[in-house]
Amino acid sequence: MSLLRPFPGLVIDPGWADQVTTGPYDAYSPEERAAIAQSNPYSFLNVTRSQEDVPIEKRDNVDWLISQCAESMQRIYEADVYRPHNEPSLFLYQMETIDHVQTGVMGLVPVTEPGDRRILRHEAVRPARADLLTRHLLEVGMSSSPISLTYRTDKGVDAAIVAGCSGKPVLEAAGGGIHQTVWALAGKSASDLITAMGDRPLYVTDGHHRLAAALEARRRNPNISQEHPLQWTQAVLFPDVEMQVLATHRRVGDRATRSADALVTALSSIRALKPCTDAAAARPKQPGLVGVYIGGRWFSMDLPLASGERAVDLLDVSRLQDGILAPIFDIIDPGSSPMIDYVPEPVGISALATRCDADNRVGFVMYATSVAEMMAVADEDGLMPPKSSYFEPKPRSGVFVRRLDRETAPSGFRP
Repeated sequence: MSLLRPFPGLVIDPGWADQVTTGPYDAYSPEERAAIAQSNPYSFLNVTRSQEDVPIEKRDNVDWLISQCAESMQRIYEADVYRPHNEPSLFLYQMETIDHVQTGVMGLVPVTEPGDRRILRHEAVRPARADLLTRHLLEVGMSSSPISLTYRTDKGVDAAIVAGCSGKPVLEAAGGGIHQTVWALAGKSASDLITAMGDRPLYVTDGHHRLAAALEARRRNPNISQEHPLQWTQAVLFPDVEMQVLATHRRVGDRATRSADALVTALSSIRALKPCTDAAAARPKQPGLVGVYIGGRWFSMDLPLASGERAVDLLDVSRLQDGILAPIFDIIDPGSSPMIDYVPEPVGISALATRCDADNRVGFVMYATSVAEMMAVADEDGLMPPKSSYFEPKPRSGVFVRRLDRETAPSGFRP
């Protein structure tokens, strides 16, 4: 049985793409999101806002926040910015940058429990974030940012995708440095692609919180049928060979407020620090190395040996966490500790250094985790440390919309 299902989606009208669609939520700071949303009432950032994006006095009022998201979505609907595809369809979504092209299949996949090996996770989630996304799904009644999945491709799937891309696209748009092209497949074209995809395992690359929210939404509606929209969630499937994985670097604070020289001494007790002339020299050129920025100085360092033999233990991010962040900086839970934050590779190493200079933090420049490593962790049901990878490019928000009320919704649905 295939895990892929078509749906009657909405695709942005090309004339509205620049005004409505945005980069992924985490590509902006809270201040940037708030400013864009305020200046443009049709920006999709008005729909996806969270507590960080609203005035302090409103941050604990989740009811108000969700109502604002719903009003924003309704305003966009009323402006007639989407072209509806009434026949259940799959959508081929191609994103092209200066040096990279990847083509994904947009459709629905089943909502699965953790441990269900049809869709394999590799990261834990924050309950508060998942709860907000659950309420958003149920009360705003739509989704736009899909769960990103990857799969081990083969010639059959590749050929079906190439055939699907041979027709006339329903969208071509350029913005944010990405050229986007969308094709809609219905009927036999969609069936052929669904058959080619089959029931191969799918791996979450981005969207663990959205998947957790879809699962919680279904749990809150226990009596729905197997055909109910909440049994399915929106996803885009990219072939493993086209995934571009970038590093996510770490910024670490020191509770003991040690001097830069003292931190150099502490780190040197783990592994030798090799002075580097600049950031480029410190950047790791292969797995097992990490760049270190302390007090205006750059170093290169061999990572400590892995703490175990599991696939997750062997990751560079795990070797850093287990061998340096925990014993030297007392960061036990990197998912909740205020002493660590993250800088994705696209933001840049210069930004990492500037931010470290501003608050006396230590920067760690990582080598990117590979797709094969991520799959190996998921195959063992392991959980990677937070921000172990950064996939680029990411789907833009607002290009597609899935409205639950456009799909079959038997009685018993409870927002």
